[in-house]
Amino acid sequence: QKPRTAFTNYQLEELEKRFSLKKYVNQNDRDHIAMHLGLTSSQVITWFQNRRAKMKRDIDEWKAD
Repeated sequence: QKPRTAFTNYQLEELEKRFSLKKYVNQNDRDHIAMHLGLTSSQVITWFQNRRAKMKRDIDEWKAD
């Protein structure tokens, strides 16, 4: 198991910015984001997967209210 990644504030801001534009990233975008932010492609994939799951949870919680 790999150790947990501690993203910097800058990395999180950039990832959130891109997530607001596109919920899914293709390989080209993923590689560009990874290189720009000093992350691996796998870290970017995982972040987007986790962020989509969080979005779904938030929507489900909102519907439950």
